[in-house]
Amino acid sequence: MKYKNSKLFLNNSCFVSRMILIALFLSAFLKISVSNPVFETNLELKLLADSLNSGSNIYFEYGKYTIKKDAYDVLKLLADKMLANQNCKLIVTGYTDDISSDKFNLELSLKRANAVKNFLVNSGILPDRIFVEGKGKTEPVNSNSNETERALNRRVYFELTGLEKNIGKSVNNKISGKESAEGTLINQFSNANFTNIKRDEISAEINLRDSSGVPVEQLSADDITALLKWDNEGKMDSTEGTPRLIPINDRKKLAITFTMDYSGSMYGTKNYNRYTPKSQNIIQMEKSVASFIKKMNKQMYGRIIKFGSKVIPVCRFTNSKQDLKNALDSYSYPLGGTALYSSIMTALSDTMFSSNPTIMKTVIAFTDGMENSSKGVNLENIFKKCEETGTRIFTIGLFEVNGDYKPSLDELSKGKADLQLIASNSGGFYYTAENSSELGNIYDNIFKQVLNSFNISIVWNSSKLPPKGTQVTAELKINVKGIIRTIYKNYVID
Repeated sequence: MKYKNSKLFLNNSCFVSRMILIALFLSAFLKISVSNPVFETNLELKLLADSLNSGSNIYFEYGKYTIKKDAYDVLKLLADKMLANQNCKLIVTGYTDDISSDKFNLELSLKRANAVKNFLVNSGILPDRIFVEGKGKTEPVNSNSNETERALNRRVYFELTGLEKNIGKSVNNKISGKESAEGTLINQFSNANFTNIKRDEISAEINLRDSSGVPVEQLSADDITALLKWDNEGKMDSTEGTPRLIPINDRKKLAITFTMDYSGSMYGTKNYNRYTPKSQNIIQMEKSVASFIKKMNKQMYGRIIKFGSKVIPVCRFTNSKQDLKNALDSYSYPLGGTALYSSIMTALSDTMFSSNPTIMKTVIAFTDGMENSSKGVNLENIFKKCEETGTRIFTIGLFEVNGDYKPSLDELSKGKADLQLIASNSGGFYYTAENSSELGNIYDNIFKQVLNSFNISIVWNSSKLPPKGTQVTAELKINVKGIIRTIYKNYVID
């Protein structure tokens, strides 16, 4: 069997790769290369890519596509280097071991590549600088004869292009404000939850905001262009799609779940009990949700879930504002740690509207801290459940010093990364509250965003589609007040 890399090469290069990474980390930390020209950044990028592809691959658990925490630092370093060189582009290729079917592994490998892309996009890299593909169980690095060898094949491969451009320019040259804003605020202006994918049609719930963060209220099919692209024996091929647009309005039923954080940190003290008085954070959270509920109409159903270390579904879906108010007033006491993942999975697992395609399902997930209490639930479970249920998630993070609670830098970084990824992968938006007084405006913004979402259906020309099993990319370009927002969806044709 022909292998892409040998196991011996992987073992021998591991030490060298780690030394390269250590040197790069020290260089970034000490900032000793601020005035070096771009060709030095190019060299660092090449060394980093070589290191990632030899002894420091981004590996995955069997059957999963969640990025492991120990890969965060190296991916953040890669993002930093790409931000320093705006000309380079990245190709991320996903792979799997040889267990299960070709179709399953092809889709899984694509999800792994997309997981890496999403991480880098949320680190500030523009999405059109990152290309993804999945190659399933092809091109193994070994014979897949045991679990140790199979683990080495559950990986992604990195390839950088465009490094030869702009040699000699300073690394710290400023890019324009427009580019900088789009590079750091990606996924804050447009996102989609793809609810139905067929051979000749895809459907999605689209969320759009203008550059000031205000929800876009008007959109026509003429503002949308759609293109389906794929590799046809080494050459790119494509076909156009016909967009159909359906605005979300009062005639569309909405099901909204509020997950509310009652962890000890929300009360601002480590010494709490059932009778600990409400903190300002608790008061503002409840006041903001109550204001949201007050604006709901009869076509909008609500549900409240409260969580700490345990998760309490206070009520099931109802369009009675009084019932929701009663639920809001119940179980309002400290509930321990932060089972953020479990609270979201509980919200996604409600089956009341699961078989009703006319119901738009939304979760508004709020927390002030880092996940620490969920058991058996991870981000991958959440992403998969969002796909199954067609649910989008808007996330809100309140990260501030509150009484005795002082979040560490690691908690802040991990907490924000989690909330960004959950929103990004489900079709929602992530909101940051610098203090609890901002929560009212954030919940009000989400209310307007929910009502001003759009259902989009793209119909492809069936006579021009590629064969079954082909990996394709749907590219939606949306004209928002003269600015083009692009949304991508990678999938395999059935």
